[in-house]
Amino acid sequence: MNFDEERNRSIEQWNEHMSRIYLPTLVIVNVCFVVGLVSSSTVIVVFVARLRHSRDDRYFIPYLSAVDLFGLVMNMLGIWGSYIHSVSANKDMGFACKGLWYICSAFGCFSAFLLIGIAIQRYLKVCRPCGQQMTLKFRRLWLLIAFIVSMAISIPFVLFYDFVETKSSRYNVTGYICKQDQTSSDMVTGPAAYSIAIASLVFVNIILLVILYCFIGRAICQQTDMRKRRRSSAKRRNNLLTTVTNTDIDFPTTTMEETSFQYQNDDVSEYCDWTMDKRDRSSKDAQNGTNLDPKSKSKSLGQFYRKLNRHVDRFTCMFLTITAVAMVSYIPKASILIAESLNTSYWEEQTDLERTFSEIIYRLHILHHTSNSFIYAYFDSRFRTEIKNTVRAIFKK
Repeated sequence: MNFDEERNRSIEQWNEHMSRIYLPTLVIVNVCFVVGLVSSSTVIVVFVARLRHSRDDRYFIPYLSAVDLFGLVMNMLGIWGSYIHSVSANKDMGFACKGLWYICSAFGCFSAFLLIGIAIQRYLKVCRPCGQQMTLKFRRLWLLIAFIVSMAISIPFVLFYDFVETKSSRYNVTGYICKQDQTSSDMVTGPAAYSIAIASLVFVNIILLVILYCFIGRAICQQTDMRKRRRSSAKRRNNLLTTVTNTDIDFPTTTMEETSFQYQNDDVSEYCDWTMDKRDRSSKDAQNGTNLDPKSKSKSLGQFYRKLNRHVDRFTCMFLTITAVAMVSYIPKASILIAESLNTSYWEEQTDLERTFSEIIYRLHILHHTSNSFIYAYFDSRFRTEIKNTVRAIFKK
């Protein structure tokens, strides 16, 4: 057996060994991919086919689902590449290594910027309902800027990642593995500094999201207290109206104009097209039911606002849950990114069990891409209804 055959045999054994390490991660990613492929595709189809003209609360959802779907595909390609051929005999496939890292990083950043845009939109709606809001033009501009910035800040991944020559003491052979390149004298501090900067950007993003949602949470608590006081005051007024009616004293009937005035001036947490549509329908109901007694009208008004507030709070909780899952998913990856930048032998120094666990943690962000669709379905009742309608329409054909 000549040297090349012996080297190829050793690299093949090395690949088999690495495949056993990657196997648990491969199983998890496969399951997440299948589930996420169905769920994210469903979200996109439903929003394009049935919720195309939905209100601005749902504007970012189809874009986030598209990013999730693309992230699932790239993670699937990455883990299968590592499982099948983790170690190469040469660095001819360096462009694939660079491209995979660049695309994954770019769309990860894009997803983070989308979450910031969603948080800003919720902040303006909940905390500044009467102030400047994110118009359709501004939301489109945010998407464009977020995409361009994400593509730009990920360019260094093309420079700093490649198939790097790596020595295996177990198999006494040298192969090439796709990872951060710190072997050149002029690339010692650059990759480490960039990785730390990217990881720090993740933590800054998390801090910003936490601050925004803290303001949102405080505003919702204040509005909840206000609603409780309003309901308590309404009960006292209803009791007074009932007492006056029972004594046969004439009481002026609430007119449609007065009801509309109440709708427009009562303190609600969100002024959006959905609210206005609801108010229009409620105003028509009030016009058709002007002969109702004051107690029934007050009850109807209370039901409208309770439904409105539940709508606002559920959407805020939905996006808060998505953000929380993203934080939990990306913090371990950012931490490992810093660790491998400071220690070039970070992965090689670990035992097989430690590396298996680290690989699972490193790809934990796939849960973010998989879970978003289920979070939409849990919090958005209209989305659930449209899924059922879409399924019925498909089976009727």
